[in-house]
Amino acid sequence: MNTNRFETFYDAILAIIITILVLKIPQPLSPNWGPFFSNYLNFTTYFIVFLSIINIWYSNQNLFQHIDDINNKSLVAYGISIFLFSLFPYFASWLSLNVYSLTAETIFGLLILFASISHIISVVVVFGANKSNEKLKELNIKKSHFIFPLVIILIGFIISYTIFIPGIYLSTLLAVISSIIYNRIQGKEFEDTERFEALIDAIIAIIITIIVLEIPIAANGSLESLLELRPEFIAYAISFIVCFNVWNFTYNLFSIVKKINYRSIWSIASGLFFLSLIPYLTTFVAMNFNDFVPQCVYGIDFIIINLCSLIATYEMKKIDESNKFLQAAFQNYNTYILNILFTIIFIIIGYFYYPPIIIISCIFSILVTWIFMIKKINLLNLI
Repeated sequence: MNTNRFETFYDAILAIIITILVLKIPQPLSPNWGPFFSNYLNFTTYFIVFLSIINIWYSNQNLFQHIDDINNKSLVAYGISIFLFSLFPYFASWLSLNVYSLTAETIFGLLILFASISHIISVVVVFGANKSNEKLKELNIKKSHFIFPLVIILIGFIISYTIFIPGIYLSTLLAVISSIIYNRIQGKEFEDTERFEALIDAIIAIIITIIVLEIPIAANGSLESLLELRPEFIAYAISFIVCFNVWNFTYNLFSIVKKINYRSIWSIASGLFFLSLIPYLTTFVAMNFNDFVPQCVYGIDFIIINLCSLIATYEMKKIDESNKFLQAAFQNYNTYILNILFTIIFIIIGYFYYPPIIIISCIFSILVTWIFMIKKINLLNLI
C-alpha cells in the first residue's frame, strides 16, 4: 500500500484527537481568575496529550520520509496504535477530574504505556518489512529512545502505588519531555514540508469548525431570540478571523520555505496548541462578554500565538539563510511586535474602561498585519 493516503488518514485522526480534547474542559463557574485557574489540571492534561500526539507525529513523519509502501502487518500495527490514541481524550478528561484516584491514574498510565508500546511495535514492523531499505538505516534509531520513556512511566506506577498517587500523571509528562529532548538532540532537517503543512491545515480547519458547535441554539424561531446571541456570533466571527489569519501566515511562510527542522516544527506546534484553545476561550468570552478576565485571557492567548509565529519565522530564517526571498519577505519582525504591543495596550484599556475592546483589538491587529504584508508582497514583486 502506498503510504501517502495512509499518512493523510493517520494525520487527520491525530489532528482531530488534538482539537476535540479542548471541548472536554469545563467552563469556569464565574468570570474570575480563581475559577479559571481551577481548571489547571484539565489544561495540564490537555498539554500532555498535545505534546504526546505531536511527538508521535514527528516520529512517524521521520520514519515515513524514508519509505514508499507499507504492508498489511504494518497497517494492523498502526491500526492498533490509532485505536489507543483515539481513547486519549476520554481518559485524559476522566483523569483531570479524578487526579487523586488510583484507578483513574492506573488506567490512564496503562493507556499511555500500551500506546507507546504499540507505536514501538509499528516502527519495528516497518523496519522488518524494509530490511533492504538503506535510507531507513540512516535514521540510526536507538533502543534507548523507546525504552527510556517506558521506564519513566513504570517508575510512575511504583510512585503512585507507594507514596504519591499522581505519580503516573507526572511520570507521563516527564516521559514525553524526555522523548522530545531526544528528538531535539537528533536535530534533523526535512526538505519536504507538505505533510507538516497538511497537519497544520487539518488542525486549523477542525478548530474553526468546532468553534461554531459551542454557539447555543436560539431559544425559539424568532428574530429576537437569535439577536440575543449577538455576543456568541461576534466572538465566533472574531475567532474565525484569528484562525484564518494563522492559516494565512503559515501559507505565506511555507510558500517560500524550503526546509524545516525540529525547532521550527515545535515553534509552530506551540502556536497551534494555543490556537486550539480558541474554541474554549471563545465560549468563555461569549458567556461573559463584558467581563475583563475572559477578554484578558483571550488577548493573552492571541499574544502568545503571535510570539510563536515570530519564533517560527526566526527559526526558519536561521536554517535557510541562502533563501533570499525568505530573508527579504521576513527581514524584520515589526508586524509581530506591533500586534503584541497593540494587544497589550488594549488589555490595559479594557481593564480600566471597556473589556470587549480587547477581543475587538485582535481584528485591528490582523488588519495591520495584512496591510504590511500586502505592501511587502508588492515591493518583492517589483524586485
